[in-house]
Amino acid sequence: MKHRVLGLALAVLFVASSATAQQGTTEVRGRVLDPQGSVLPGATVTVRNQATGMFRETVSSGDGTYFVSSIVPGSYEISAELQGFKKVSRRDVVLELGKTATVDVQLEVGAVSEVVNVSAESPLVDVTSKEVGGNITTRELVELPSINGNFVGFVGLLPGIVPTISTESFGSDSITVNGQDPRNNNYMLDGGNNNDDVIGQRAGTQARTPIEAIQEFQVLTNQFDAEFGRTTGAVVNAVTKSGTNHFKGSLFENYQDADLTAKDYFAKKNDSPKPDTQYQRMGGTVGGPLIRDRAHFFFSLERFIIDEGVTINIPTRPNFNTTTTEKTRVWNTVVRGDHQINANNTWGVRWLRESSPQYNQIIDNVTLDASREEFDVDQTVVGSVNSVLSNTSVNTMRLAWTRENVAFANPCFNSNGRDMTQCEPTLAFQTYTTQQDNTAQSRINDAIQFDNTMAWFLPGKRGDHDIKVGGQYEYVGAANVNQGNMNGTFGFARSDGPFDPNNFFTYPDTLTIRVGGEQRFYEKAHYVTAFGQDKWRLNNRLTLSLGLRYDLEVIPIPQTDDPITGEGNFPVDKNNVQPRIGFSYDLGGGRRVMRGGYGRFYDKTHFELIGGLFTGTPFTTSFTRTFPLTGADPNPRQGLPPTEDLLKNGPVLNRDAINAMFPPGSLLRNTGASWDNPDRRVPRTDQLTIGFQQQLGTALSVSADYVHAFSRDMLLSKQINPTLRATTAVTSPNIRQSSALLDQATAELRQKYGPSFAAFTGSVTVPENTGKTDYDALMVQVDRRFSSGYSARVSYTLAYSRGNTSGAGVATSGFQVLDDMHLDLNEGPTNFDQRHNLVISGTALIPKTYGLNFSWVARALSGQPFSLTNGNIDPDRNGTIAEPLPAGDYSGTGADAYTAKGYKAERNGAYGPGFFQLDLRAGYRFGMGGTRHLNAFVDFFNVTDRVNFANPSGNQANPTFLVLTGYSTSYTPRKIQFGARFDF
Repeated sequence: MKHRVLGLALAVLFVASSATAQQGTTEVRGRVLDPQGSVLPGATVTVRNQATGMFRETVSSGDGTYFVSSIVPGSYEISAELQGFKKVSRRDVVLELGKTATVDVQLEVGAVSEVVNVSAESPLVDVTSKEVGGNITTRELVELPSINGNFVGFVGLLPGIVPTISTESFGSDSITVNGQDPRNNNYMLDGGNNNDDVIGQRAGTQARTPIEAIQEFQVLTNQFDAEFGRTTGAVVNAVTKSGTNHFKGSLFENYQDADLTAKDYFAKKNDSPKPDTQYQRMGGTVGGPLIRDRAHFFFSLERFIIDEGVTINIPTRPNFNTTTTEKTRVWNTVVRGDHQINANNTWGVRWLRESSPQYNQIIDNVTLDASREEFDVDQTVVGSVNSVLSNTSVNTMRLAWTRENVAFANPCFNSNGRDMTQCEPTLAFQTYTTQQDNTAQSRINDAIQFDNTMAWFLPGKRGDHDIKVGGQYEYVGAANVNQGNMNGTFGFARSDGPFDPNNFFTYPDTLTIRVGGEQRFYEKAHYVTAFGQDKWRLNNRLTLSLGLRYDLEVIPIPQTDDPITGEGNFPVDKNNVQPRIGFSYDLGGGRRVMRGGYGRFYDKTHFELIGGLFTGTPFTTSFTRTFPLTGADPNPRQGLPPTEDLLKNGPVLNRDAINAMFPPGSLLRNTGASWDNPDRRVPRTDQLTIGFQQQLGTALSVSADYVHAFSRDMLLSKQINPTLRATTAVTSPNIRQSSALLDQATAELRQKYGPSFAAFTGSVTVPENTGKTDYDALMVQVDRRFSSGYSARVSYTLAYSRGNTSGAGVATSGFQVLDDMHLDLNEGPTNFDQRHNLVISGTALIPKTYGLNFSWVARALSGQPFSLTNGNIDPDRNGTIAEPLPAGDYSGTGADAYTAKGYKAERNGAYGPGFFQLDLRAGYRFGMGGTRHLNAFVDFFNVTDRVNFANPSGNQANPTFLVLTGYSTSYTPRKIQFGARFDF
């Protein structure tokens, strides 16, 4: 089986000649005309980068057209010459990342020695593309206020995108696009992979790229061409800066501290001390020539020193309320080199490394003694060779490598020889966790990607064809070590403590603990891609985009003792054919375009989503055991002594008793299992779009696009050993019921291991492709390129996302009863449904002030959905509390009560608080002679000091039901930042 699949993978790779797509590059096309507008074949056209001197040369075809692809974005000089005509040169043509600019050149009669210099604005509208998205420029990256120096936050300036600023892990800002899980995006840097293949992109890019090192990035949210894939969300396509013919660079410093930060809402309310915060981001960049016009270098160094303020707010246990700081120390390095060997061959290499240790992380509702620590080193390297084979063909080879070396743990684990058994047990009370964090895991994951690419321009074949065909191979491997929960976690489902040995109401009702020892396992995957794309320009107005992509994903899961799939018989989805069809119609003069299309897009299977298939085997050396197996011990919530022996002494771990039941280092019988589905497929999304874009004047464009996306074959986890209570009371034990599929599987295992193989007493799950979601959105954008002293951007999205799944990871159906998942009852908004999203940003130079400048970013968002339930009753007796409360208005109690108005009786039927934040910058730009400038500025974050709350608890049995107790992860109290940037 393995040899057949790998053979198919290699065949796909080598059958397809790869294409240099616009992954990290740009292209320009046009016609060479005489004074009467007739075409001129045979003209020599040179496209020269004004900063580096690197150039490409081609000859206009029989119909006068020229085409130059696979060049780095930037400002270019385009010149054309032909015997009998004056040479024409047009400078300052801005070629943007991932776009095709149309630039016609008109020659005048005269001697070639005469030169005509033409000045004109670069086109704003790509009249040849059906893609929906936008570009963020260097100016926006360095001139708009940024609270944490992460470029992912800038992605949210575009419509259809909701950014989340992470307070959990440095550099882990993420985005939600098209109502999709944040995992489902594809980050590319200089054309290479920059993704986390283990957890997906829910924590952003694999290696954070400094904003000072980015030249430009493009975001494609819909209808991206067949050259792009591995995502049902967005493609974020960034390029780093390169050196130029002049030594250029920057030095920068940004500073915040406690005196510049307002006290946050809960710190003031609880009279907690103001945390002693600080934030410094400093560093510099430099680039220049190694050989003028031929070879250049670029270097970036960035340092962060962050003590971020954190407020702990636990309404039911105010003695734990306090403030603290999370400490982060970061070094980031970027090195890049580019070399033009000759007129037809260039090569380049770029290396990025970031080390970002973090201490005293307060994640979720925990006390100070349940803090975490994280040590993370990320790297990415990409090298490419670009060869011009003829006037109409270009070939590129690219090799990329990414690595993450990360450890998530806690101070006890790190200070006790990395042995979790030396740590106290975790106490998980009803609304908070205390005493000890139970996280202790590490991994090293590598991804190696190779693609060989070629592009052809074929003019005069019933129109002009920009053809790209391509292929790619990627290998991903992840080595995992996990000691998580080896200290044990005592759960208190109906108590917030403190524990009192004389009060049985305060006793724990569950214990979960990893038994056997630490867990080690290795995951690997092979990904092969082939695609073909023809951008067929039938005439000067109509362009058809015809593409086809094929993705093959091979993840060799051992399937040990998996009687459903069969040992070693991992599923391979071989039908991932993706048509991409669209059009763009120039409504006049290259300034107005109507566009639309249909495309199918397959995601990839991230290791995090199927990790249980590697570890959840019937026999194992490490697994998590729950006591008692039938669910929470019913006695403590009734004030009676626990019936489970390991709970009778309260939250005191009897490790000797546990080791006697599950001897460390031995092969243990697991109480449950995670088995695969032989028909498991890769989820897909189909998109339909129609839109319009108009250029107004020389610097302004407006666009509107309607998007309908429907996702199918989404993975859901089905329980094949379901539980059923005897009554609807949550104190009634959960009794495992098995199923026909599990009975058959158990019978096969008994044939292998003998009749003593006992029935499973824990959870047994299999994945099913039964999830579906639908997303509709209107995306509107007004974009004014910087001109006459100011720029501005307005983005608005009206959206609705719903389905029979939350859309997050591999979800479950809380309505499953026995073998029926009741997905009709699981219908409702997805977790990422946010109806309104408005962003207004811009920069302005104040006239007659000789350097005074302002910039701003304002964002307003609707609230996110959540469910209202009652944890005191289980109406369908399935052991899961998911049944929605009746429709109506619901309110919490107390000063921070929240009212859920217009609540619908469905999953995610309530919506939480909205979000608003206004950030401003005021600065002055001093001329220092020549090209040197110093910009001193002050940033004001959350100018209105708006408190942006997280969703409250929706469990009516919770003492904090509909009470606001925490903040949105993107929230910051009002703060001021001083900064300076010197560029030369």
